[in-house]
Amino acid sequence: MILLAKLGAMLSILYLVKTLFYPMMRTVSRSQKKRARQYIKQRKNEKFRQTMRRYKLRFARKYAGGLLSATERLRFKKMIDRLDLGKSPEEIRTEQILYLVGGLLLTLLMLKVNTILGYLSAIFIILGWLYPVSELEKAIERKNRNIALDFPAFYSMVYYQYIKSVNIHLADVLRDYIPNANPDIGEELGVMLDNTEYGEEFALKQLKKRVPLHYVIKFCDIMETRLKGYDNVSQMAYLKNELDGFRVKALEEELERRERSGARIQMLLILVLAAYILIYYLFTILDSIKMFQ
Repeated sequence: MILLAKLGAMLSILYLVKTLFYPMMRTVSRSQKKRARQYIKQRKNEKFRQTMRRYKLRFARKYAGGLLSATERLRFKKMIDRLDLGKSPEEIRTEQILYLVGGLLLTLLMLKVNTILGYLSAIFIILGWLYPVSELEKAIERKNRNIALDFPAFYSMVYYQYIKSVNIHLADVLRDYIPNANPDIGEELGVMLDNTEYGEEFALKQLKKRVPLHYVIKFCDIMETRLKGYDNVSQMAYLKNELDGFRVKALEEELERRERSGARIQMLLILVLAAYILIYYLFTILDSIKMFQ
């Protein structure tokens, strides 16, 4: 019994040493140090971004609101809603002012260095004012293009489902398609799926407002007509043919773009090879001339 008690006490001491003292003495691996540094850096960057965002929000609420007209506020609001951003129109105006001030400071700095460079860099004042809005417009255009390219596949699924049976719920088709959709159209169809809780007609009208593309509007009109009890299979087939033609045209344009890119790369390689050959023969001729001299 005494031996067992001593053995238990020794094991307890070893366990306490391992639990309390060994982690303090153990060296940290290089990968753990790297992950810890990255985590600390991310926390600092996130804290800095949050601080800057608070200052920007404070400035936007106090001053930027008075610099926005009703038309611009409505325009910025539509852009924000289209991209589902957590911003306000005042924040966009604040970003414009910050970029404009940055361009102005750069211009003043360049004027001190060189007058011509200062006048040339004044263009950054205008570009700084236009940059935040142009970035939003580019993002909307890119999103619309991605939706337009993937919409034919979604409509084909809807078309064949409705051809098989009239008693198909649009929400079921959306649930089947969303897992395989790309992020842009998947986001819009996800919002549409949520809106189907208030009725399919409401969901179609909201989709038409959010994504004002030609084929999307025609699709919503056809589906709304179908909900009213009209048999418009011929219209659905006509729209499917249009979308198939659009898909073929988009694929042909993509193929032509890749062919042009490949031709440019090939021409660049030929020019580099020609320059290398010319330089090689030039040095060969120069060495020959030196040899005969």
